[in-house]
Amino acid sequence: MKVKFEVIEDWVNVPVNLKVYPLQSIHSAGYAFMDRAHVRLEEEKKDVVAVWLKPKSEKHDLQKLGLEFSDELLNYAHYFSSLKANAENMKVLLQRALFSASPSIVKEAEEKEIENLIKELEAEEKKASPKPKIGPKSQK
Repeated sequence: MKVKFEVIEDWVNVPVNLKVYPLQSIHSAGYAFMDRAHVRLEEEKKDVVAVWLKPKSEKHDLQKLGLEFSDELLNYAHYFSSLKANAENMKVLLQRALFSASPSIVKEAEEKEIENLIKELEAEEKKASPKPKIGPKSQK
């Protein structure tokens, strides 16, 4: 499959579908390209961003530059999706590292968690227990 990007003068347009790639990935890939190309982002259609690239060096193939940008875009999309998927694991690892550096933090965290659990149980108990009715209708 041969990919053709729109080329105008010394700029190449790489259209990016926002349903496939989040804007954060587009910004990151554009930032990574700033050393070798000028980058301009424009809204093309409702869900499409036009990424315009102009190489900073004269000896650069525009089609190749567009393909390299597409590769970088996929790289950042994968990075952010992996980051999101592994966020909880990273949090646990960081907590363990901090706790091993200072064991007193573990005791404080455990005490705070116990206090929070007691508060939650007390709140649930209040919701679950029916309130006694007082007044003439409650007496038989």
